[in-house]
Amino acid sequence: MARRLSRSTTAQPAPSRIEDMLRDSVQRGARRSALALLAKVRETRDRLDDLGDKEALHDFRVALRRLRSWLRAFRPALADTITPKMERRLKRIAKATGSSRDLEVHVEWVEDARRSLSDNARVGATWLLQQLRRDKREADADFRSVISRKFDRAAEDAEAGLSRYQASVEEDGERFATAAADMVELQMMALSNAVARVTGQGDRAEAHAARIAAKRLRYLLEGVADASPAAKPLIEELKALQDTLGELHDSQLFAGELATMISEVLVSPTPASDDHVRSAKRSRSSARVGPVPGLRVLSRRMRRAEETAFQTYAGAWSPAATEAFSARVSAFAADLRAAVTPPTRETRPARAAANA
Repeated sequence: MARRLSRSTTAQPAPSRIEDMLRDSVQRGARRSALALLAKVRETRDRLDDLGDKEALHDFRVALRRLRSWLRAFRPALADTITPKMERRLKRIAKATGSSRDLEVHVEWVEDARRSLSDNARVGATWLLQQLRRDKREADADFRSVISRKFDRAAEDAEAGLSRYQASVEEDGERFATAAADMVELQMMALSNAVARVTGQGDRAEAHAARIAAKRLRYLLEGVADASPAAKPLIEELKALQDTLGELHDSQLFAGELATMISEVLVSPTPASDDHVRSAKRSRSSARVGPVPGLRVLSRRMRRAEETAFQTYAGAWSPAATEAFSARVSAFAADLRAAVTPPTRETRPARAAANA
């Protein structure tokens, strides 16, 4: 039979008590948490309309990633009402915001780096900022068009799917805590395997895969963090891993883009930007300097940032450290299962022996 959760214009929050959620059926518990995540996505989407909100895009992307990660983790329990098409719509929206966010990060990094550059190198940084800001304006227009056309439909369909599920009148099904514990252990296994494949700084695809695995485990733990105090330090360590691998990925990506720009400028010099011309008027030597020297300085800094990020990662996630972290995650999963496992009742003879 079909069992429907109450519907409202605002998505339902997760249960107020973690104990209630853990003892709930996985079909119901996973949906109620997903509805709360969807409400956060809608909240951050509304903030995108405020062009002065500098954190809106980042927060929207994080909220959407959390929702998509949760839907992926509990896909077997949600499959009767959350279709692959619904997930693909959310994925397309997330993908549409990627270029704008990457450019936002690059602009911030170059702005910060420019302050410590020489006058000649600053010419290249100024030229680069002009290119990045132009590309970001185009990317912003693209992602806003996608969200304007597709977000409301995707959110409405997701809410409709999460607000109902199929259940048998004869059994309640698996407890949410048990399913969550299984997923935590499976995702930890995926992270361990991914980390083991990152053996050198050149393992770019492997490092990116490890970052994704860390995100998925982190978002899963965040959904059940109130079940045990052990969750918080695990989440913090995963966030640090995610940040480190993110810095590694961003520096590798941007360094590659800078190398391409340098080659293109050398082959076909580009006209000086307005900022470049104004700078040239202030310094006679700058009039003879193009963007390439500055781009090369920035490229070297990116390579150093890449090396630093990898060294940080390698120092924190050795095989022994990963194994110890995995053991702590397994202990947390055991806590989840214990929350819905009745304690073993001591037999009468055993109690009598204890009192003797």
